[in-house]
Amino acid sequence: MNNPIKIYKVTMQLEKDECGIEVSHWRLLVETSRYYEIKPENGPVKRIYKEKLHTVVDDTKAYQGGMLACSAFCHEDRIEDMHSLMLDSLQLKIRTYLEALHLNQQAIEQQARNLKSML
Repeated sequence: MNNPIKIYKVTMQLEKDECGIEVSHWRLLVETSRYYEIKPENGPVKRIYKEKLHTVVDDTKAYQGGMLACSAFCHEDRIEDMHSLMLDSLQLKIRTYLEALHLNQQAIEQQARNLKSML
């Protein structure tokens, strides 16, 4: 089956001070009006709905060990776009975590001041 549609999975992983990107080709098995059934070289078949193509998905279940990850399925001509969107997505996630940590730090400092004033 010689099919002109090529679908790739782009994965970006940030672990402490290292940022890596992986691009893997997924073989198209079935195309319908609503979805693609695709398969990696090794692994199970996956159904991707067409409206989810070119959409960055957060793969980070819980932030621990300094690791963040996201991925997207896309056509070959959109790989660089997905790379850029993933960088933006990870930067936003980091900013959100930093803001939350800053608020946590303020709460701890307030609690420490309250404790000192009680003593």
